[in-house]
Amino acid sequence: MRKPVIIALVLFFGLAGMIFASNQFEKSRVATVQLWDEDLQVYEEVSMVLNDQQQKDLRAVLNSSDYKPRQSEMAVVADMKITFTYDDQRNESIYLWKESGQFTRFTSSEKEGTFILKDSEAKRTVEEILTRQE
Repeated sequence: MRKPVIIALVLFFGLAGMIFASNQFEKSRVATVQLWDEDLQVYEEVSMVLNDQQQKDLRAVLNSSDYKPRQSEMAVVADMKITFTYDDQRNESIYLWKESGQFTRFTSSEKEGTFILKDSEAKRTVEEILTRQE
């Protein structure tokens, strides 16, 4: 009786760990920022390249965000696009939306679902990193 319960618990926590790990943002080689141009209806040329510390800080905030498995339907195009380029030459685009003047949610080109920035401190950190060029 105990053996099936232990196996079930190990499988549950193993699967939960794999799901959690798959939603993590990994260290990238390069991270670039592009702003949405409302008039032209395209993302502008690269407006900022994040340095290593900015990438580390941003990754920490992204990884601590709340994950919702359902993809949110947004009525407008994301205000900002961050493209991470990894050592194996893969690209992952993060799309961020501003609501009430703050970045609040984002999606990923490589991960299903929507991510919500947890608190005011996380929103402030993202704002400080990404709005230096605006």
